[in-house]
Amino acid sequence: MVKAKLAAVAAIAGAVALVGLAAPTPANAQKATWDRIKDRGSVIQGCILHPPYWSKKKDTGDWWGWGIEAGKQLAEDLKVDIECGETTWGTAALGIQSGKIDLLWAMQATPIRATAITFAGPLYNHGFMTVNNKNFTGKTWADYDKPEVKIAVIAGTSTALVRRFVAPNATAVELPKAAEVPLAVVAGRADAMITTVINGVVAKSVNPDIGSFVIPQPLFSFPAYVGVPNETDRRYRDFMHWWTEWYRLRGQVETWIKDGLIEMGVKPEEMPDRFYF
Repeated sequence: MVKAKLAAVAAIAGAVALVGLAAPTPANAQKATWDRIKDRGSVIQGCILHPPYWSKKKDTGDWWGWGIEAGKQLAEDLKVDIECGETTWGTAALGIQSGKIDLLWAMQATPIRATAITFAGPLYNHGFMTVNNKNFTGKTWADYDKPEVKIAVIAGTSTALVRRFVAPNATAVELPKAAEVPLAVVAGRADAMITTVINGVVAKSVNPDIGSFVIPQPLFSFPAYVGVPNETDRRYRDFMHWWTEWYRLRGQVETWIKDGLIEMGVKPEEMPDRFYF
C-alpha cells in the first residue's frame, strides 16, 4: 500500500512537471498562505530588477521602487514585515505556486498563468504607447499598421502580443532583452517600439535622443493584476482583491507609480498628459 501511494505521488509530480507547474509540497498543501504569512511574521513579494517597479541600490543592495512602497503599505495593513523574493516575469508564477513568494504586482492574467495561480484586482491598467525613431512620425495605430513599418518589442511579452492586436501588418522586430528595444529604435533598426506607458517614460528618460513619445489613438490597454496563490482557503486571496480595489480606487496606486518614476529621475514634465490607469 505504501509503495502504491509513493508511486502515485511520483506520477502526479511527473505529470505536473511536464506542464511547467510545481507539485504541491506537504507544507503548502496543509497550511494556507494567510496562516503562513502570520506564522512567519512577513509577507514575501516577488521583486524583479525592472525599474520603476523594483530596483536595487548599488551601494547597499537594498530594494526600492514603487513596488516596494506598495509592499510596505500591504505589510502595515497585514501587521507583518515585508520581504523581497527575487524572481523574473517568466518564473514568478512558479514561485507563487510553490509558496516561495506570496504575490507579484503588475501581472498579466493570461490563461496559461491562470492554470497555476490566480489574480487579485486589477491593480491598474497597463496603457500601451509607442516611442518613435526621430525619422518616423506615427500618431495613430493605423500609421504603424503597415508592412514597411518596423516595430521593436520584447519577445514573448505582452508588448509582442499587443503588436499583433494593434499593428498586425507591421514588421515585428522581436528582441530578447528589454534594454535592446530602445537601442534598436535609436540605431534606426526599428521605426518605433511598443511599450507600456510606465516603461516608455523610463525608456525616454534614459534615452533622451530616442525620438517622440506617442500615445496612439484609439487608446489600448490591458489590466494589470496581483498574482497570488490559487488555494481553497480564500482568506488571503479575498484580502488581496479588496486591498487592491481599495488603493486603486483611492488613486494611491497611481501616486505610488508616479512617485517611483520621480524617484528614479524622471521629471514630471517628461510624463505624458494621460497616465490612463
